[in-house]
Parts: sequence; C-alpha cells; structure tokens
Amino acid sequence: MWQRNIWVLALGLSVACLDVVTVPTSDSPSAPLASPQPLGEHLWVFHIAGGPYAAHIQLLAIGDGNDAHGRRVFRPITSRAWDGTPTNDLVRFQATPDDSAASSWTLHSEGGEVLRLAYDITGDTATGALTLADGTHYPAFGVRFDSAAVGLIAPTLPRIGYDSLPRVMIRLDDGSASNRDFIGRLEARALTAELAIPTRLVERTGYVTWDDLRGWRASGMSVVLHSRYHLWTGADAQHFVAETVGGFVEMAAQGLPSRVFVQPGTWTDSIYFDSPAKIHTWRGALLRTFTTVSESYVYPSYLTRADSLEQGLSHATISDGQSDQSTRSAWQLALRPNHATVFLVHTFRLQSPDQLDWFLDLVAEAKARGVVRVVANSEDLFLSPQQRSQHRERASLQ
Repeated sequence: MWQRNIWVLALGLSVACLDVVTVPTSDSPSAPLASPQPLGEHLWVFHIAGGPYAAHIQLLAIGDGNDAHGRRVFRPITSRAWDGTPTNDLVRFQATPDDSAASSWTLHSEGGEVLRLAYDITGDTATGALTLADGTHYPAFGVRFDSAAVGLIAPTLPRIGYDSLPRVMIRLDDGSASNRDFIGRLEARALTAELAIPTRLVERTGYVTWDDLRGWRASGMSVVLHSRYHLWTGADAQHFVAETVGGFVEMAAQGLPSRVFVQPGTWTDSIYFDSPAKIHTWRGALLRTFTTVSESYVYPSYLTRADSLEQGLSHATISDGQSDQSTRSAWQLALRPNHATVFLVHTFRLQSPDQLDWFLDLVAEAKARGVVRVVANSEDLFLSPQQRSQHRERASLQ
C-alpha cells in the first residue's frame, strides 16, 4: 500500500471531491462514479469555518430544481457535535434562493436575523462563504452526495455496562490480496476479523474483490471503511469529507454498509487523529455523525474499556516487524479485566504466511476456554451480545 505511484496521489487529490455522489454505473466496482441526473434533492455536507458554526458540520438537503409550488428545497438535517450532542444550526432559518442555480441563499430567522450563504460549485464541491448581517464572512465548503446518504447517519451506541470479560479483535488493514491466506488461517481456527478496506483499491491488482468481501462478511467477518484511496496526505476540508462520507456511500452501494471508520496511518497534520484536541473539532463532529466507532491513534490500546474510546480507539500492531515478545506482551495486557484490544495485522508485511499462526492458536485457545470474547466488529468491543441485538434492531428502524 505504501508504494503508491505518484499519479495515484495526484489523481486522488484532484477527484476526491468531484465523484462521490452515486453508485458506480459501469460493471467495474472500481470505476469512477458518474454524476447523476436525479429528480428531487441532494445531501450536502457543509462546514462553515467561523463563529458558532466552526466546530460543527451542516447537513442540508437541497433541491435539484423547483418543486410543483415553484420552491427550491433547503432543509437542514440534524448532525452531531464531536461529543455526540445533536446540532442543527440552520434549522431556525427560512431559506430563499437568490438565483436560479440555487448557489446563493438568503436565510431569515423569526427573530429578524439575516444570513447569506453563497458558493461556487465545481463537480460536487461547493466553496464560498456565509455572510452575517454586519458583513462578517465565514469561509464555507460543501460536498454533495445522493440524497440516500442521509440513511448513512449512524445511530448512537448504548452506554456500556461493566463486564470483566476482556474483548479481543483482530483487524486486517488495506485489503491486500494476501488477506485471503490469512483469513483461511482464521477460519480454520473458528476466528473472525474486522477487514478495513480502502474502497478505491478494491478490484485492483494485488487487492481483494468486492465478491471476496461480500463472501467473508456472510461467513462472519466484518467489513469497515478505511478511506477511499489511503493516500499519504494532510489534505483537509472537502478531501476529508470525500474520503470518509464518500467511502461510506461507496460501501453501501456494494451492499456492505458500515458505521465504523479506520483512519489510515498515512494521514498527517489535522487529519492524523492522535490527540483528543484533534477530534474536538468539526472533523470529530463529522465522524460522530457518520460513525459509531472511529479507530485512530487518539487513545492508547491498553486503556480500560470505556465509552470515550469509541471515537479514537487505537490498536496494537503485531506485524510490520514486531517481535514475538512484543506481541506476547500486548496479549498479556489484553487479558486484563474489562479491556478491549485491537490487534492490527498488515498481512502483506508478514515475513511468512504462517508467522502469526502461534498467535492465532493462542487466541483460539483462550476463546475456547472462555477467557476472552473474540469479536469481528469494533462496535462489539463496547456492546454486550444483548446490547448488540437491541442496537441492530434500533438501527434498522432509523
């Protein structure tokens, strides 16, 4: 994955915000997404960089044309702040389009407040500003998605109850074709794993296919989002939105909807989430809105299981040149009461396909003795089986 060609990086940055709208229209799941011509409306994910809006995202359903009454839809949708608090900053405003393209809006509140949201659209990206009555400008950008993306807003997880049984999860990152052999080794031991997938690498030479992923999910593995391109980048703003929400859209289009996001270790700067301060922002608000769990580098992997870890859960890497002694030490920490531990494997970085067989035997034996609970999805690190069942039922009704 690290040996990306330069043209892939350039292509990813140039199209990241221009092709996230709908499902693929060719027979190839990795083909670029075509811009549709639907009737109705689109979901826009906006960020306004100033004032009370700076730490939030704005979800807006905006009509593609006038309705039967000659009006253009502009409907604010509730999102969440980084701490999970519901937010809807624009719900108290009535919006009127200032032009036929609906790229400029005047917003009136019942209290007499007047705002103007204006932007230019390139592809599926809007850039512009929100202007206050006193002339203050707050820069703004938005990324457009099919209206069905509203269904991808994640439910909240129930609060965890104390349970002394430690949880363990094996995670395979990047979708390398070498996952096939490793998953066979897992299945031979009745073990499962979470598969973190960059959607735009699926079907490429050296990577797994969508059919692989659907088959593994049907057999008990989970499939979660690991961005679209897995670029080495610090690109923020619309790039971040496209790589997260856009990836969730693409997974759902393949029949593999996910509410879990795994941050690429190749991200840098403001999108390398390695401290609470970096998720106490609009980026954390976006993750809180579209994910139940986001796995990154905010909280160390050895902490006691707690609700706070759901946004920023870290891991223990047991490939990439890690010694057996290091892996054994991480395993001993994982066995402590009320702990949840993610063991990360890059299968393409194993020295040999059987390098971790001894570890898989260890996990399988502990599972058989009831010493640990082995799960296939990071949500289950926080949920009891009963909570899991209730959560699935509640999510299906939303």
